Amino acid sequence: MKLDIRTFNNRAEFAKAMLDKYISHAPKKVVSDVGAGFGHMKSHIEGLKAKWQPFDYIRKIDESVIWNLNDAAPEDVDKAGMVIFLEVLEHLDNPLLGIQNISNHMELNGILILTTPNPQSSKNTLSLFLRGSLYAFQEKHIKENHVFTPWKHVVYEFLKRSGFEVLEYAIVDMQYKNNKTSSLKDWFKSKIESYIEYKNPLAKGMSYGIVARKTEQ
Repeated sequence: MKLDIRTFNNRAEFAKAMLDKYISHAPKKVVSDVGAGFGHMKSHIEGLKAKWQPFDYIRKIDESVIWNLNDAAPEDVDKAGMVIFLEVLEHLDNPLLGIQNISNHMELNGILILTTPNPQSSKNTLSLFLRGSLYAFQEKHIKENHVFTPWKHVVYEFLKRSGFEVLEYAIVDMQYKNNKTSSLKDWFKSKIESYIEYKNPLAKGMSYGIVARKTEQ
């Protein structure tokens, strides 16, 4: 089974490529960076002559506006023409509500760019077989509030319910392919993972990316 799906080494590479591609289609050049962290996307967004509007649950930089996605967006901010939402979805206690609140923060025809861990990745598949839990969603990951397992079909449904149509799907975070195996055990595991990916192309990538357009108010 061969699927023609674009592949990106990491979330930043994916987000920058999608910003470049869709910025001219955005209804407004305001890009809300939801989960802005330390502001790594700022320079690229401003380089596109767009306004960077950062949000976070915990402020890591002075520019960020606090936004708990269980609540509506703060009132004293601009509505967004684009939203980047990178590796945040899996941390949400109420992911559907979070996506709905993001949708309400966006202009009609606004573009959402998101990435999230891939539950059907080869590493997750092998981990589920060997230890009964997904690689990135073990009990120890509760400390990071990894509380939502973002299966692709569920995320698609949540986007649909929130007024979005999906434009693109991408494979993200392929850096593990460059790792050198240090033992026979690791070599054997890498071969099994490669076979899983051969049988199921959607098992590639530790994360996946989605571009969606808001089609409903």
